[in-house]
Amino acid sequence: VRKDGLVEGTALCVVMDGTTKYPVKFAVGDKGCQRVRDEERKNVHAVIRGCMINAVWRYDGMDAFELGWANDAAKEMKQREMEEREGYKWMEVTYNPYKYRTFVSIDTNPFRATENVIEPIFTARKVIIMDKVWAQVPTQETQESN
Repeated sequence: VRKDGLVEGTALCVVMDGTTKYPVKFAVGDKGCQRVRDEERKNVHAVIRGCMINAVWRYDGMDAFELGWANDAAKEMKQREMEEREGYKWMEVTYNPYKYRTFVSIDTNPFRATENVIEPIFTARKVIIMDKVWAQVPTQETQESN
């Protein structure tokens, strides 16, 4: 987690919330992405920007008991924060600079298609970051009505 360009700490779970007017944003630096492809070396060029409303932090001195408790707290926070909101759905989000130029949402709904549907994603109403990233995005019906 960074703030003003400086590392604030390491989190097991981060919850970011936005509004319709100020959503959580997914951003990828084009030059950094191209540098990763050219050099085949990682660098920080993709970020998720928004208002962090909750987090479970991790620090180096944690013993096994503390780390276990923190992991349990992170899982419980994710379950609590993933509430249903009318007109929105939760989707898994990923980014791989070797495959995509943006963050993408992965729709794993077997009733929609036989293969996963992958679409670019730029904003979300709410985001939960753990070992995977989950974004609350408008449903197709909500997008069509606006």
